Amino acid sequence: IINAISENVKLENVIWEAPLKSQQVWFIKHFGHNVNLGNISPDEVIPLESLRLGLRGDTFFQFLPKK
Repeated sequence: IINAISENVKLENVIWEAPLKSQQVWFIKHFGHNVNLGNISPDEVIPLESLRLGLRGDTFFQFLPKK
């Protein structure tokens, strides 16, 4: 379902619900650090931003230069 949506709708027009860290990591890895995520609890905003910036082990390697 996610592939069908992402192929037919501009990603900037979609907000993906991702309340769990594992879901957030998956969306960031597949759609990039600017993916629109919703249903984030207030106490998870800063950890999510750390994921987006590659400051956590889950997404650190997403920001390394390609060889």
